[in-house]
Amino acid sequence: MAVNKTLKPRRLLSFAVYLAAGYLAVYAICTIIMLYLGNRVITQSTRGFDRQDVRAETEELTELLESNPKGNWLAEALAQERLPPSTIFAVRVLSTLGRVEYEARIPENVIIPGWQRFGPGPVLFPHLGWEELTIPGNERIIQMYTSQLNDGRILQIAKGSLLENKQKQLMSRNMLFFMFSSLILTLFTTLCMIYITLRPIEQLTRSMRYIIDSGSFESNPPPVKSMISELNALSAQFNVMTHKYAGLIQAMRETMDNVAHDIRTPLSRIRGASEMALKHGDLPDNLTETLADIIDDCDHTQLQLKNLLDTREMESGFVKINCELFDLTKLLRTLHDMYSLVAEEKEINLQLDLPPEIIMIEGDRHRISRIFSNLIDNALKYTNAQGTASITLKQTANEVKICVADTGIGIPANEISLIWQRLYRGENARKKSKGLGLGMNIVKSFTEAHHGVITVESSEKGTLFTVTLPNKQSD
Repeated sequence: MAVNKTLKPRRLLSFAVYLAAGYLAVYAICTIIMLYLGNRVITQSTRGFDRQDVRAETEELTELLESNPKGNWLAEALAQERLPPSTIFAVRVLSTLGRVEYEARIPENVIIPGWQRFGPGPVLFPHLGWEELTIPGNERIIQMYTSQLNDGRILQIAKGSLLENKQKQLMSRNMLFFMFSSLILTLFTTLCMIYITLRPIEQLTRSMRYIIDSGSFESNPPPVKSMISELNALSAQFNVMTHKYAGLIQAMRETMDNVAHDIRTPLSRIRGASEMALKHGDLPDNLTETLADIIDDCDHTQLQLKNLLDTREMESGFVKINCELFDLTKLLRTLHDMYSLVAEEKEINLQLDLPPEIIMIEGDRHRISRIFSNLIDNALKYTNAQGTASITLKQTANEVKICVADTGIGIPANEISLIWQRLYRGENARKKSKGLGLGMNIVKSFTEAHHGVITVESSEKGTLFTVTLPNKQSD
């Protein structure tokens, strides 16, 4: 048999999770952007300061070199420079032939990329203008400016300070404090927003759950008080809807009571009159058949009326269960005996498979009987002659399973999920027999009222209903 496979519902997260995640994501993105922009501002500003110093040194030394071309004073001038110990400073003068006329570095062991420290030979002429160099080993960034004097010589000055690193360290400490403070503020804001938005929603949810569980629309849930106008409006509309549904359900109940009272008495009179007429002999055959049909139709109408009354009870959201401890095997044997006559008339083999021991369960004997009466009746109703229907009882430590199977016309796959709906009848069912489509809805409601589960498997070869109920075994 083909199994009705339902998709596993996707697990959803609470709105609080999305709200907290959203706030933290915005906080993290803003922090990263601020850190990036802060580093960029520090980098540009400190390197700009170094370039200003290099430009000033270049103008000063250019003027001195043009006034005193020999440059013997450079060493003395550099010695007078009072630079911080962490500052890197280098100057180099190249002749018109590309030879190093003068070179000085502070500290002396610093390596300037592209500078030839030893050897009398010429060096490659550098490009004029600004360059940004990285000192190998400590990854220090220095700014170098190359200019050409009036006599054709080349002057190169490079400088780099620890101002950029110090400011970045200072910014990192400040950012750490800012991140900690803003994280606390973000979490506090998130909790406040969760409380403001979710508390009224939870109140509405509790009211809805109570109405669904109890079926009492007359409970008049208290209005939701919120600082959000949309939630207040939602609460007001929910209360209006609740009052309207309460009035509608009350009108339906009153109408159902009136219909039940007005129809039940005439049906009983018609059936009684037909039975009295059948007791008199010497009636024509066609009249006898007509009276028998009237009695059958009255019985069928009374059954549908009972289903309508049960439906009204279920619409209230509360099915009253009169629990008692009873023998389930005895109940199934009684139902089997009762429907065996119907099965024999339709030439259907109705089988019963029960365990040898007595199985006691706690529940409403009448309503559980209605469950299996509907299932067995449907199995016989939709199974053709020479077919088979079966009732099987199995038990485990905590539950009992009752299977009602048949070799009938089956239920199309696209209709299996719809058979539990009130007043629904499939295409094959409408062709096969009369009815209102209330039986399976009542079966499911009564099963769930006993904390049980009912499942269905169907194919063109037949249908299998499995009812699982809690098990209470006798001592």
